[in-house]
Amino acid sequence: MKSKIITTLIAAFVAVAALAGSTAIAPEASARVASGTYSYTITTFGVQSKNHAVIRGNVVSVRPPAGGVQRYRLHQTKSGAYYDVMGTRYVLRKQRGGVYSGPTHWGPAVIGHSTLVPRR
Repeated sequence: MKSKIITTLIAAFVAVAALAGSTAIAPEASARVASGTYSYTITTFGVQSKNHAVIRGNVVSVRPPAGGVQRYRLHQTKSGAYYDVMGTRYVLRKQRGGVYSGPTHWGPAVIGHSTLVPRR
């Protein structure tokens, strides 16, 4: 009888812990980068590049001044998103007014900054 009570208590504890864990994880992408058209400024090693960008779902399409459209997969986070290109990580954190900005990393080093501003 004593072992049945202990087993029941353990099962109840595990169920409550599992339920609490699933509700704590649920609101992950609250600062998801919104779909739309943006002006995208990237500064790398002090050199600035202004581009036109379109976000649809988890894909950002960047049209640089010289060259064709480049598409990258966005990884949504709690604070915005990031994407990787050939060892370089572009971080986009949500700011006021629908603007996203953040550092650009090459490995562990910060090599620049990028800003995504909605076009109206």
